[in-house]
Formats: sequence, structure tokens, C-alpha cells
Amino acid sequence: MRPTPLAMPSRKPPPRDPRRLRGEYVRDAPRAGNPLVYRAVLPIPDDEQERMFAGARSCFTSWLESKGLATQLSSGVHRLTDAYTLTVTDSYDTDGHQTALRLRLRETRQARQEETWQTTLTSAVDRGSREAYVGVELEHYPGAGSRPVTPVPPRLVREILDHFTVPDGTVRLTTAPHRIGLDAVGLLTSALTDPHRELPLVLAAEPPHDDPAWERLLTGAVRNLVGIASVFRLEREVVPAFREAAGDGHDVFPGQIRTYLPGVTLGSAEDGRRHRLLTYRRLSDPEFRNADIRISRYPRQRAVTTPQPALLAEPAFPGIEEVLKGLRAARSRTAESSENDTVGSLRAQLSTANRTIDKALEELSEAARARDLAERGRHALGEQLREATDRYEHEIADHDATQAQLSALRHQVAVLQKRLVEAGRAEDAYTPPAEEPAPMSFAELNDRVGERMGHLVLTYDTSKAEDLDDDMKSSTWASKVWDALLALDSYGASSAGERGFDGTFWDFCDASPQGMRTYPVTRVAMVESDSVRNDKRFRQQRMLPVPPEVDASGKVFMEAHIKIDNKGRIAPRVYFHDDTAGATGKVIVGYVGPHLSNTRTN
Repeated sequence: MRPTPLAMPSRKPPPRDPRRLRGEYVRDAPRAGNPLVYRAVLPIPDDEQERMFAGARSCFTSWLESKGLATQLSSGVHRLTDAYTLTVTDSYDTDGHQTALRLRLRETRQARQEETWQTTLTSAVDRGSREAYVGVELEHYPGAGSRPVTPVPPRLVREILDHFTVPDGTVRLTTAPHRIGLDAVGLLTSALTDPHRELPLVLAAEPPHDDPAWERLLTGAVRNLVGIASVFRLEREVVPAFREAAGDGHDVFPGQIRTYLPGVTLGSAEDGRRHRLLTYRRLSDPEFRNADIRISRYPRQRAVTTPQPALLAEPAFPGIEEVLKGLRAARSRTAESSENDTVGSLRAQLSTANRTIDKALEELSEAARARDLAERGRHALGEQLREATDRYEHEIADHDATQAQLSALRHQVAVLQKRLVEAGRAEDAYTPPAEEPAPMSFAELNDRVGERMGHLVLTYDTSKAEDLDDDMKSSTWASKVWDALLALDSYGASSAGERGFDGTFWDFCDASPQGMRTYPVTRVAMVESDSVRNDKRFRQQRMLPVPPEVDASGKVFMEAHIKIDNKGRIAPRVYFHDDTAGATGKVIVGYVGPHLSNTRTN
């Protein structure tokens, strides 16, 4: 039986068990980023497939001309300039019908330590299934010492979307937002719930008044989302009608931008948490930089990690074997004619053979370069797979622990309900306590936490916390941080007064006092490692803000923290200072954000 808060034992220093007090987080060693930074997979409808290859060539030609490059689209390797190399490859079936086309432009920037950009258009058709695609991939191979970047989608994709009618379910992908007036709300909700939609749908609700900054933001977001999402602009007068049609879990307010993933289920609060929402206040915050890139980050990540259709991933293009076959044929012709030919004829044969060899050497050299880049990409993908597997295993373990706890709590609730019924209190047994829903984002959390939790002093940087909303796990993290803050607030309330709880936050969570909110003790660390405490740089990061009555400098070294996640590159943390026995009588939360540096993150 657990003691009540007022009957708790006196404070004892928490045991310095490194398994529970020190961080279990291990950030991956520096690794190569995935060179694939953009991918668009564009399905081509039946009535446009006959002109698909010609249209793809036309779009590529227009794109090359916009870069001031010559347009040589005959098969083979073309050295356009010292920096640009174009490779054109065609594939045909036995009946002579073209089945695939690959156009690849590689740019090597010598001034940036051999930094390489590679844009590939692949087009393929299956005449049996009538399936056809045009795919565009952009790869970036940084030079030595340079960092990965987030580029704008190639103009080539805009050319393709303007040339072809590219569908995503019932929606046509365009280079400009679809405007939604009052008569088109039904079309928008149908697009949201369309089971055949495969790309994210980004909905931008006009602000309540004209806002040039918001307009610029939307323009930038649309530019970054070309080919990887559909964008809808909801007119301000139509926002109430859409909110009524979508319901509380999926609505938007004026000025907000929301990204809806495929598979929307209107009316489901649980489903509503999947679809990231950016508030107008957050979008208007001058500290929220690069908002247009941040809006496109998840659709871009989803695009480069979703497997391509097999038709694009494995087209039958001629390989090195074809080059070697041509070389052998040229050598055989020269050898066969050498005995009877005249000197002039031999010279002509030799000249032809040399041209064939030169062309083959150029193609083999390009194949070797492509192989080297592919190997760099394979290594980066291997690193990502290792990280994903590690996180997956952690998620399984975390889910198992949560499920075990949930089962135990369900059993406990059932037993308590039975006892209440037997005591004649059936109404109390089956009337759930009022509980406000957890926030769906850190922006929402920041809006609500101040009013909800009276025993906390919040000094953390809200912008850094809201930066976590960029991650696909943000809603889960926000919910966990909310629970952690509720537990700290509960601890602050129980520790107030002379007869309050006498122990640390770890003791409080371990004891689980009756009727109080706590947090799993395995996620609570009251101290940092000696290596962190004694390192000037690591210690400085943990010098976090407090009211001046706590420390005249306005900062104290905070080492007590709550681990919101243990795996991945971000693994958020909540750092706090226990001042329940001090000047404020409260718990000071000094940091909510990504994992701070330690000896394992460098």
C-alpha cells in the first residue's frame, strides 16, 4: 500500500545509480546524410502516355536551356561544359516500342571541394498494365567539410506539372495553390478523405486581415512543395464552413497552415493528432525562421523515404555490358578485315575502332563516376537504416512497457470500480474524471501550460521548444512533455507548506502518492554524469534561466531532467530546478528542447 503525501518518509539523497540517474541516450556518431534530397513521383494518365517520352524530353530541353546549356538529347554521354555532364539512356522492348528513358545531368563544382549535384529524370511505361510515371530525383553530394542542404525543387518539376495532367487521387498536382471558396468546401473535404490520395495535402487558411508577410511565406512554401504535396488556399470567409465540415480534430483557424497526411478520418480525435498544425502566432513569430522550408520538411522527407514504384526503380536500361559488347564487336571487325584489307582501309578501320574505344572509355568513366556516387548513397542509406532499426527496437520496448502499465492500470480500475459498486457508489465508479486533452503540438502546449500549472515557474525558451514541431514525432513528444510538466506541477503542489512532501521529484515519482500525477522513474534523472559537470562547454549549456530571487545572476546549473525520448538525433529533454523549499516555492522549468550535448554526442 502506498503512503499518502503527508505520510511520506523524510527526504533521502537519491541513489546515484547510473542506470536511472544518468542519460541512456547515445547520439549516433557523425554520419553521411542521404544524398537524395528531393524526389517527385508523377503518375501519367492513360490519354497522355503516348506522348510521355517526347513530353519528358521537351521539358528537360526547356530546363537545360534555362540554365544556358546545349541540348544534346541523343543517347550517350555528353560533356556540355567543364562542370556539366549529361547522360541520356533509352530502353526499348523487342517490338521496338520505347519503355523507359533516363536523362541525368551532373554538375561538379570544383570551387566547393568537388561538391556534386545530380538531377535525374526517369520515365517508364508498362503497356500491359497501362501504368506510367515520370520521376525526378535530386541528389547532393557535399564536398569535404561542407554540410547537407535543403534545396528548392528543380524547375524541371514545374515544367513537367505544366506539361502533363498529374493526378493525386482526385486532385491535380499544380504549381499554384487550389483556391477554395464557399462553393468548393465539399471538394476540399473529399480531397482530404480520398482513399487514393498518396501525397500530403497542405491547407493554408487566409489570415483575418491582409498580411504581406503571410503571403510571402505561402509563396515560399508552395515553391518548396512542388511535386511532393498538393496545396490548397482557404479563403478567410470560408474558414467557418470548413471548420464545421471538418470537425474539431481536423479544423483550422484563420492564418494557420496544416499538413494533412493521406488517410484522413474526419471525426476521429486520434487521427487528428497525425496532421501537423502551425498557428498564425507561430508563423508570425520573427524568431520562427525559414518557415517555408519547415512546412515542406516532412513532405520532402516522406517523398525521399517512400519506395518508388517498381517501374521507376528497376527499369531495364543498357549497362556496361552493352558498352563492352560494342568494343568486342569493333575489335572483331578490325581483326577479320586486317588480312585482306589495303593499308588505307586498315587505317579507316583503325580510326573507326579508336572512335568507338574513345566513346566507350567516356561511357565507362561516367559509369565509374556514377558507381562511386551510388556507393556514397548506399553508405548513407545503410547508416539511416541502422538508426531506423535502433529506433524501431526502442519503440517496441517502449510500447511493451506502456502496454504492461496500461494493462495493470485497467485491472486496478476494474477492481476499484467493483469495490465502489459493492459500496453503493456505482455512479462514482463509472463517471470518469474530467481530463483535458493533451496538446497536439508544442505551440499549443506553450499556449496552455502557463494557465494550467500554477506550481511551475516557466523560464524555458518557447521558440526552442516549438522547433520540435518540425519533427514527425512532435505530437507524441508534446503529449509526453505535457505529462512530465503535470507531474512536476503535482510535485510542486505536494511539496508546498511545512507538512508537504519531503523528497526529490524522483522519490515522488517512485512513491506514486495517491491521487497525484507522476512520471515513470526510469525517465527521470536527478544528476548529470561527472564528465558533463566537469566539462566547461557542457556545463554552460545547462546554465539555465531562473528568477533573480533564486540567483542574482539569473541562471543556475540545472542537471535534473526528464527524458522524453531515448533514441534518435533529437531525443527531447525537460530540465528543471527544484525551488520548492526556496524563494519561489515552486519548480522552475528552464529548458524544453532537443537533447543537450554530452560526451556521447560529439
